[in-house]
Amino acid sequence: MKIGGKNRTMHFSMNFWANFTDILNVPLDQIANVFEKGVSLSVIRSLIYSALLAYDQEEGNEVTYNQFKVGMWLEDFNADELDKVVNAMMESRILGNDLNAGLNRNVKQTTKKGK
Repeated sequence: MKIGGKNRTMHFSMNFWANFTDILNVPLDQIANVFEKGVSLSVIRSLIYSALLAYDQEEGNEVTYNQFKVGMWLEDFNADELDKVVNAMMESRILGNDLNAGLNRNVKQTTKKGK
């Protein structure tokens, strides 16, 4: 997305979730409580900052921003852009697979021969 005057990548990875839960001081299994009563501005800022930070840290890019700089960039965000970010987060592997690391808990057939 174009944010802060340039195209930037947000990565909703394990590193994102580590950053996001650390900033909010909430364990991963209680993250739903953060969104229960709606989304606050500080949560939006933390979400986007954590996603930008995860990507840049993973890629070894220099991080030249902080949460407050990201907050300034968000003044130019519209509702459609925010929806895209939230949808991407909700489709991330961790949330999209109910915290089961992508493993299917309801296996219906075996891959072993003879069963």
